Amino acid sequence: MKYWFRLFLLLGSIIAIIALIGSLLPRSYDFKSQVDITAPANVVFEELNKLPNWKDWSQWNPKEIPGLEVNYTGPESGVGATQKWTDIRGEGKLWITKSVANETIEYEMLFANFPLMLSQLELVSDELKTTVTWSSSGRLPGGPFYGFFAPFFSTHMQNEYEKSLEKLKAKIEGTSNEVAANEAATNKTDAPTEAATTTSE
Repeated sequence: MKYWFRLFLLLGSIIAIIALIGSLLPRSYDFKSQVDITAPANVVFEELNKLPNWKDWSQWNPKEIPGLEVNYTGPESGVGATQKWTDIRGEGKLWITKSVANETIEYEMLFANFPLMLSQLELVSDELKTTVTWSSSGRLPGGPFYGFFAPFFSTHMQNEYEKSLEKLKAKIEGTSNEVAANEAATNKTDAPTEAATTTSE
C-alpha cells in the first residue's frame, strides 16, 4: 500500500513540476513567410485585398479542412471586409483593419479560445517582381500545455503560410501568363490585317 502511495505521490509531483514549467514558458509568437511573384504590385494587391479570393490559395479552405463553412460580411474588399467561419475545431473571425493600395494589408483574427492575432501582408515591388511578406504575432492561451506548444505552433503556421504563398504565386503568375498569351495571339491575328491595309494603301 505504501508503495502505491509513494508511486502516485511521485507521479503527481512530476506532473505538477511539468505543469509549472509549462506555465512559466513564453506563449508569445511572431513568424513570417515570403515569396517573390512575377507580377506588378497592383495585380497582387487586388488578389489579396478581396477576402473571397483567399479560398483559391490559402491553406484554410473547404478543400483542405472538412466541414469548413465560410461567409463574408461588410464591404467586398479593403477596410471592414470580414470573413467568418466554423469547422469541427470551433469558430473564427478575420477582418481587414488597414489597406494601402499596392503596399500593405493589415488584419486581425480571432479563433476559438485563442487571443487576438495581428497580421500583415506587405508588398514591395520592382520592375520585375513583387515580394509579398506575410507576418503574424500574438500570444497563445494560458495554461501549461500552450507553453510547450508555442514553438511548434510558430513552425506549423510558418509552413502553412509558405504553402499558401506558393499557391498565390502559382495562381497570379498563371493568370498573368494566360493574359500575356492571349494578347500575343490577338496581336498575331491582327498583324496580317494591318499589313494588308498598309499594302492596299
